[in-house]
Amino acid sequence: MEKRLLDPDYQFKPPKPSVFWEWALGPVRRSVYRNMYGVKEIEIRNEEKLHDAIDVGSGVMLAINHPAHGDPFVIFEVVNRLRARCCYLAAWQVFTGWFGLKGWAFQRLGAFSVDREGTDLRAFRTAVNVLVKAKRSLVIFPEGDVYHLNDRVTPLREGAATIAITAARKRKRNNAPPLLIVPCAIKYYYLADPTPELVELMARLEKQIYWRPQVDKSLVDRIYRYSEAMIALKEFEYLQVLGDGSLSQRIDHLSKYILKQMEQRRNSKVSESTIPERVKHLRHMVIEELGAGVSSQDESQDDVTEEVLIQGQRDLEDLHLVTQLFSYPGDYLVENPSIERISETLDKFEEDALGKERAGARKPRKAVVRFGEPLDITEYLAGSTVKARDAAGVITNKIENSLQTLLDEATK
Repeated sequence: MEKRLLDPDYQFKPPKPSVFWEWALGPVRRSVYRNMYGVKEIEIRNEEKLHDAIDVGSGVMLAINHPAHGDPFVIFEVVNRLRARCCYLAAWQVFTGWFGLKGWAFQRLGAFSVDREGTDLRAFRTAVNVLVKAKRSLVIFPEGDVYHLNDRVTPLREGAATIAITAARKRKRNNAPPLLIVPCAIKYYYLADPTPELVELMARLEKQIYWRPQVDKSLVDRIYRYSEAMIALKEFEYLQVLGDGSLSQRIDHLSKYILKQMEQRRNSKVSESTIPERVKHLRHMVIEELGAGVSSQDESQDDVTEEVLIQGQRDLEDLHLVTQLFSYPGDYLVENPSIERISETLDKFEEDALGKERAGARKPRKAVVRFGEPLDITEYLAGSTVKARDAAGVITNKIENSLQTLLDEATK
């Protein structure tokens, strides 16, 4: 978010797909997912679901969960193996770095940028046109962020469904085949036991808060004790009292308290939405306030402007904290203390508490990619039993349920 504020002159990066560069960049792509993200094997299941949708000439959107930072590179490889052609909607930040080469390469692979904090009409229109023309499929990660939850889908944003509805209406007017959304679930499994590395990381985390490593306890118990210590620090900071209830209840209460305070200051009326949607709405409001403050030229308002800027920066930090808290469902390990869930939780600790930009895989991993039953958008257009204003929400829920089912049914 700080990066977003330091670069207010965001410029849309359109897709410039090139079959030659998709082939030429293949070794680079494979090196990234293998060496940077530790994915040594990729298994594709139910690929006929995608092939069948493409073969009938439908506009196809691939809606994919987003459990890890390396997901886009895994999908690049999957698409290449299936000989499909795609365009990819990606946050504008991924186009920065490497002296412009990174953005150049992503554009040649078919990616185009979107400013998720604003109303990026060029990105929206480009996504719609990809689906209307149907020369390539469109890949979207509708969760929006990486939450490091290998077994769960977090609430999806409605942008993907809105894009699909808009494109489906245009295709219908052109008497083109219907638009299909194909859910695609990624799930990772360790090929070797990373426990020794995880134990060492846990010790570093405990030492950071001046604890002796709790070597007499199980790794799961140590994770929960550390989690309770960290949430207690934040409760004292924001609430001045220690919270009651289970860990998940305390996380939920603190998150909603922070959001409610911010919403009340701004007379926001979206408190019934999901936490990610509330965060997105508030972040957009804060960015607009900061932009107005920075552009103010009235010297008599300098003190007011400085106050707005300070409060805005604090609010962005608070929203980042809420996003972090949301990624820690308190029952995640109790429900199933698998090595993947243990590792994911410690991955987040390493990023959030130790400041590592991106936690890497401890041992080689396998990615299982499963395609689900396509969802025909036609029935949600005008004249259907679903009201137009409710269509995006209904479609989003169907995609979310389908992705969760694919994850639940996935096996190693």
